[in-house]
Amino acid sequence: MTSQKQSQLTNEILQGNLVKLMFKLSIPGIFGMLLLGLNNFTDILFAGQLIGKTAVAGISLALPLTNILTGFAMLVGVGSASVLSRAIGSGDIKTQSKIFGNLIVMSVVISFVVTIVSYSFGEELITFMGGSGEVASAGSEYFKTYMLGSVFFILAVASSQIIKSEGRIRLATIFAGIFVIVNIILDPIFISVFHWGIQGVALATVIAMVVYSIVNLTYFFSGKSLIPVNPKKFVLAIDLLPAILSVGISVLLTQVMNLVQSFVVFKSISYYGTQNDIAFYGATLTLTSLTYVPLNGFTQALQPVIGINYGAGNYDRLKKAYLTFVNGGITVLTLFWLPLQLSPNTFLGWLLPDVAFTNNDFLNFRILSLLIPIMPLVYLGATLFQSLGKGKIVTIIILLRSLFLFIPIVVFLSNLIAVTGIYYGMLMTDVLVIIIVLILILIEFDHLTKMQVKKYQS
Repeated sequence: MTSQKQSQLTNEILQGNLVKLMFKLSIPGIFGMLLLGLNNFTDILFAGQLIGKTAVAGISLALPLTNILTGFAMLVGVGSASVLSRAIGSGDIKTQSKIFGNLIVMSVVISFVVTIVSYSFGEELITFMGGSGEVASAGSEYFKTYMLGSVFFILAVASSQIIKSEGRIRLATIFAGIFVIVNIILDPIFISVFHWGIQGVALATVIAMVVYSIVNLTYFFSGKSLIPVNPKKFVLAIDLLPAILSVGISVLLTQVMNLVQSFVVFKSISYYGTQNDIAFYGATLTLTSLTYVPLNGFTQALQPVIGINYGAGNYDRLKKAYLTFVNGGITVLTLFWLPLQLSPNTFLGWLLPDVAFTNNDFLNFRILSLLIPIMPLVYLGATLFQSLGKGKIVTIIILLRSLFLFIPIVVFLSNLIAVTGIYYGMLMTDVLVIIIVLILILIEFDHLTKMQVKKYQS
């Protein structure tokens, strides 16, 4: 990419129509995140259809653990993308030139440690999550095989964030599509043809990770990226680490706290319910998570818009950008949410075809998915703070949500009304978090308004 193309893209982010910009960046972003979200969905889908509910329960226990891998990938990727966007906005070429080499080094070092720990303690981690018997064996087999692809996954996802921060979200979507297509093709082959069972499901994803990383890295090494890439300068950029980690750690912490929450939920379900309840919760969580995937497309699209405008001092514009993207996110999520509410039996039946659902099951499903349409306020709020380099605010919100709201509320209500109490506890937590995030955003907007006034006066 030439500097002229970079300048054209930057000018569009700084001055273009925000609604058109939202559609231009979000639509490919939504498709890209839908594709990535389909990866876990198809794993559970093929496992449920071709293996059985024990495999679904095992994968459901393993997925929160595999999300830690996503957390580390996003730590590197989102942190680097935040720094890069602000560097593009302010014209800081020196910082731009360090980003990719630093990303490679961080990804390799982190993945090495994660792979060793995950493979060495896979059985213990699955048992810790509440697995036992055949379910624990299935979950452990899936998890240990999945984590063998750690280095490829972290490299692919982290570098994808850089591509998106350049504003080339459509290209990142195509690369993500290749990842998912490879996985979808290999899943039934490894299960039905080679009879590798649940290990084959995980191995299909690992091979897809390898392909995904090769495609992404080829983009950078071919010289098509907006940022300079020099293999001779692949070193750890110590001066960039504080800025990268201050944002990236909040993303990692999200996954860690999600794991903690999953531990509380699965332990509670194991205590008050049965393995069927574990499988049902896994299917419910998979469907609701898939609904949230389009929202992740909006967050990916909003990040460069906020970062570049903040770097350029366009504070009023970035506020308008946040509100524009929130309205778009609410509209899209509502369209995804309505079918789930109207016909949960249909969608749950895809993942658990041999289960006869009860009215209480449908109630729990609707409780967990009730607030989906208004969650863009929270997710895009986190993106706002991360793009401004204020990851500490997001970290505080995450810790508050998990340790001081989610765990006590879920434990208390599950003691009162068993499994259904778990779902009500998650709902109450989200209501409180929405209120807290809205207050913090209003405070931040007031601060940005004062900065804009000060800029005009100077």
